[in-house]
Amino acid sequence: MANFDQAKKLIASADAVIVTAGNGMAKEEGLDILSEEGFDDEFGAIAEKYDVHTIGDALDKKFASWAEQWEFWSKLIAEYSLNYEPSTTMLNLKTLLKNKKYFIATSTFGHFFESAGFNENRIFNAFGDWTKMQCSSGINHGYKDDREVVRQFVSAAEDNQVTEEMVPRCEVCNSEMELHMPLNANFFPDTDANTRFRWFLTGNEDKKVVVLELGVDLTSPQLLDPIVHLVEKFPNWNYIAADLSQKDLPADVQKKSLAFNADPHTLLTGLTQK
Repeated sequence: MANFDQAKKLIASADAVIVTAGNGMAKEEGLDILSEEGFDDEFGAIAEKYDVHTIGDALDKKFASWAEQWEFWSKLIAEYSLNYEPSTTMLNLKTLLKNKKYFIATSTFGHFFESAGFNENRIFNAFGDWTKMQCSSGINHGYKDDREVVRQFVSAAEDNQVTEEMVPRCEVCNSEMELHMPLNANFFPDTDANTRFRWFLTGNEDKKVVVLELGVDLTSPQLLDPIVHLVEKFPNWNYIAADLSQKDLPADVQKKSLAFNADPHTLLTGLTQK
């Protein structure tokens, strides 16, 4: 296993830290979209009706009605985001980045980093954010916060009072609203956040930068290979990987990387221990 002391020194001397966070980090925060454990017990009717047995499968499924869809979405968002409490892993990341210049690029869509108190202008949600909604028409009419809608659906579901009239609609074209996630071809990435991220990368090309990989896997390749290539390209950039082993990285990157072959919790615990 790589040396924690070496990693600490790299981060301490870095002018900036770029965090890439994927499904492994979402698991730390309680959301495992690929796990079958408990899904059928919690969403038995949905599991049987649509033959889905994970959150990921259910998110990919088009339900029979918008009201049913929003009732399911709302239960997920309420459980994993509205009632979210940062894990020890997330709190350790906050400690590590305190007083550091940073940017977070993540495929987790649960609004975890924002809820944990990180600067929203320093976060790019590559796969969207399910606490926001967008028009389902296929035309980009912008995003709106959906948390009040979620609360209304959760409350109505408790009394079996969910109706189609509750489904939020676009203020521009009156189409139904859907989650701001890549559930279909209608997904519009947050171009403002993407632009801020690109400016951050460009502005730090010649600086001492550490890329900190947390739980990125093949489900989010855009946070893996392109970032590794940047580390390979810029001489003052280094790579610290929670999940990868040294042999998983290109030969030129191995010389300027520390790969722990572990998980975000193990890495961040080691990096923040005195």
